[in-house]
Amino acid sequence: MSNFFRIGMITSAHGIKGAVKVFPTTEDPQRFRLLKTVQFSSSEEEQDMERQFTISQVQFSKNMVIVSFKEVTDRNEAERLRGGSLWIPDEEAVPLKEGEFYIRDWMQAIVKDEDGTVLGKVDDILETGSNLVLVVKEENGKELLIPMIHECILSMDQEKKEINVHLLKGLRS
Repeated sequence: MSNFFRIGMITSAHGIKGAVKVFPTTEDPQRFRLLKTVQFSSSEEEQDMERQFTISQVQFSKNMVIVSFKEVTDRNEAERLRGGSLWIPDEEAVPLKEGEFYIRDWMQAIVKDEDGTVLGKVDDILETGSNLVLVVKEENGKELLIPMIHECILSMDQEKKEINVHLLKGLRS
């Protein structure tokens, strides 16, 4: 299990003093205001984390967060961060409410139907607006899309990393 959450991706430099534009990957971009430090990786992978930055200023512009770091003082340095990811430790994550979960905790979970037959593993979880959708990668390489609604999700066992489902008519070809 991961020890860090990705909270944003750096899309570009902003201005000439080293600020960067960050596309937030957190549900609450305002949380950037509360952060003192973030970890930086040059990719989308946690294992590529290479340094820590101290946040000196946070601003908001449309759907982006503009962040200044004490360690980055000019546009050239900021440009080198493009494409990187910002991370925080688990203990700084927003606490979950009853019935909520972190998507990353269910990645690669085994998905079984009501007979106990393994359908595959969770390859992704899509956020559609109305409900989440499990993307299950079957052994044959096909994808099975299962809406995360009460009619389909029978149980979710975090310890076993297993999801039991009922496939509604038409979900499987």
